[in-house]
Amino acid sequence: MYSKNSDSIILLIFRNRISPTVVFRLFILLILKKGKSGVEEIKEMMSNFRTDPPKKILNSAVTEIMDYIDPVYLERANRKNGGIVIPESDVLQFFTADGTKISVRPSGTEPKIKFYIGVKAKLKHSSDYNKTILELDNKIENIIKELHLE
Repeated sequence: MYSKNSDSIILLIFRNRISPTVVFRLFILLILKKGKSGVEEIKEMMSNFRTDPPKKILNSAVTEIMDYIDPVYLERANRKNGGIVIPESDVLQFFTADGTKISVRPSGTEPKIKFYIGVKAKLKHSSDYNKTILELDNKIENIIKELHLE
């Protein structure tokens, strides 16, 4: 599935994971821009996320921000991973109180940027699976709108 306009191409990819009580939905949004102006647009997007990060995402407080280009955040991430060294990278992650996780990663060589949006919901009964997926899809759609990624 993708949409296309004169400025960019947006590709949408979904992945699911199910445990007995929780459905995880991962959505990958790939935005491709054109030329040098596209590279600059993507740099500006990352700069804006760093200088003015969201405080809430769909009314769920952002409880943690990880910036893998900042040595302070990187040191904290390395400690969280039991000492496994994570290399410096132009990646941002936002974690919310409701368990939503959004990772933002621009390409280093092309005018494109990826957003990995992970959401989850409790699964009360297996018969609720399709309904739960629709609810998670709606949540993802609203996150994309709120972050102005359309």
